[in-house]
Amino acid sequence: MNIFPDLKVKEVSWDVLVFGHLRWNRYFGDNPDNPPRGNPSTCSSVLIRGKEENGRDFCLIVDPTTRRSMEEYFFDLNRRTGLGPEAITHCFATHHHFDHWHGFKYFPNATWLAGPGNRELIIAAVKDSAGTEPGDGLSPEIEAERITEVSGEFLPGVSTVPLPGHTKDLMGIAFISGGKKILMAGDGVMTGNHFRDRITEFQKDSALVKIAAETIENMADSFDLVIPGHDNLVIV
Repeated sequence: MNIFPDLKVKEVSWDVLVFGHLRWNRYFGDNPDNPPRGNPSTCSSVLIRGKEENGRDFCLIVDPTTRRSMEEYFFDLNRRTGLGPEAITHCFATHHHFDHWHGFKYFPNATWLAGPGNRELIIAAVKDSAGTEPGDGLSPEIEAERITEVSGEFLPGVSTVPLPGHTKDLMGIAFISGGKKILMAGDGVMTGNHFRDRITEFQKDSALVKIAAETIENMADSFDLVIPGHDNLVIV
């Protein structure tokens, strides 16, 4: 099924800031009880640039992930785009899992966004993670009440796309660049191997596992390029 949205604006630009990793990966033969790559996992982060209807430039980061330090994330941003943190106007979290929203705090002056149903889930996740020290050693607490829920084409050329499975309310981001239909999938698909095998990870609900497979099949029917939540690009 084709799930690509009808976008009014047909071109934006984009860069991958961070290619995510899984702290344990079944395809590497890892032991989940002894994760070899630290805690937490990092997710892929993407910067999308365009112009708002008033002509102002926007710089949107999808899934600003946790890094070992805030400065490390700023280095990722600068080495890939030449921009500093003050240039970021918006941040979007695809879903409520920690590694996809923790980097909001790196950009306190940006507008924080999430898809429908995810604001309250992130608020609850912030409370659940209190007292932990994630990758950057900073408190996981953020002012999650600041998050605005959006759907559809919320910035010109940038639209949410429901990708249920890994979580019920997960929202990917669709856009067109260079004439290619591109999906920032978050954990709608975890890695290229998960895409190939049409499976999700960390989901025990059998109904959602089945939905996740259908979601990945829909990605394959709808997009030219998919950016998984924890891996390199997938050319469809």
